Amino acid sequence: MNAFFSGIIFIALSFGALYLYDVTHKSELTIEQAMEPVKHLTNARQAIKKKQFERSIRELDEAILDIRRIEASADSSATQYIEQAIADLALVEAEIRNDTIIIDDLDHAFFNALNSIAYANLTISEKNLDRGEVYKAIRFMNATFKEMVSSLKFAHNERDKAREEEVIKDIKAILTNLQRSGYEYRFSYDSLNREVEELIEN
Repeated sequence: MNAFFSGIIFIALSFGALYLYDVTHKSELTIEQAMEPVKHLTNARQAIKKKQFERSIRELDEAILDIRRIEASADSSATQYIEQAIADLALVEAEIRNDTIIIDDLDHAFFNALNSIAYANLTISEKNLDRGEVYKAIRFMNATFKEMVSSLKFAHNERDKAREEEVIKDIKAILTNLQRSGYEYRFSYDSLNREVEELIEN
């Protein structure tokens, strides 16, 4: 019995040590990881169109894991949007499993998911700029730009598409001005964040 409990304690301590190692050695989110959900959501959409439902579920699962990784690096202000995006994707996955997929639900989920990821990456961009890491800040803002461009194909209507395009235009202008000014251009993340928030909330 003592040996049994000793074994349990050893396993518990081992898991605790592994957890602490993972936390203290947690690697920074790379720009490639920040873009991964776009790939998996696009693949999932293609698989659904081809009626490859098992593959679409695998791609959605991968997208959700990647979104969780982004959430861990983003500002807490992104959490509510990320959690809602994951819930929407889980609904789509449930519909696929039950053979009741509704394309409007899919488009809504993918549109909001991509914009939520874009918002999260925008907060990461801001963190990098606050640390003086301008190059990283630009790369994550560029990820935001690409994710919002990808979301256009899932826009619910022309009004949402037009609003999305307006924000994309603003981000493109900021990126252009940053590069032209040798990264000295000044702008407000607050107003940009609010624009993306409004896209997700409405």
